[in-house]
Amino acid sequence: MKKLYFFLFILITSAVGLQAQQEKTPDYTTIKFRSYLKEYKKKKPSFEGLKIDKEMVADIVRLLGKSFYSIEEREEITEKIWLAFTNPKKFDFVHKDYAIRSLPNWSKPNFQGKIVLEPNPYLKDWTKADTSLDYFKIAIHRILTYEGLMGYGEDAQNTRKSAKKLKYAKRFQFRPVYTKDWTNSYLQSLVPQAAAKGNILMVTDGNYQFMIVEAKKQSELLELFKRMRWRFIVP
Repeated sequence: MKKLYFFLFILITSAVGLQAQQEKTPDYTTIKFRSYLKEYKKKKPSFEGLKIDKEMVADIVRLLGKSFYSIEEREEITEKIWLAFTNPKKFDFVHKDYAIRSLPNWSKPNFQGKIVLEPNPYLKDWTKADTSLDYFKIAIHRILTYEGLMGYGEDAQNTRKSAKKLKYAKRFQFRPVYTKDWTNSYLQSLVPQAAAKGNILMVTDGNYQFMIVEAKKQSELLELFKRMRWRFIVP
């Protein structure tokens, strides 16, 4: 009987692992790639006039992710962010699966029931960005959101959906979205739960990016974001 239980455990574990692996890897037979840009930017993002460096990125990842990721995992996230910023074309090629999976709702079919994706999503964003700093904010936020360290919501419903993916909010109770809710009002409902664990929930001033950070790490993190001209406030 014990052998039977052990066999069933191995079978179930293998099935779950296989399912998880399948969910992680895009099925390219169901995806059509199409770019609506006439051409991509040839030049790479510039550091000129920016106070951005790899050490800063590593510090941001550490402050937001130390409780959830090992040193090696944080280094890997840092490397991805840095490559996405310094060479978006190479990032799209080297980390193709990751680049696709980090897109919001990448697996959702369009109104025709088809999945149509930009083949070079980070290069596309760099091409459309007005400045290198604008693109850096897009890249770092998208990757940190994918890793469960930041969120985004232009309305209350999407804010709720995104907040539920935050590492710090895994055990939160999420109330329903009310008719008069908007991004900040829904985030306000989560502030007490974050505070109860010694954390602070913050949102960009005038925008929709948000995060939860340990209170003791708040000042250091906000100083780093200032170098990106990114201002966070309590909703």
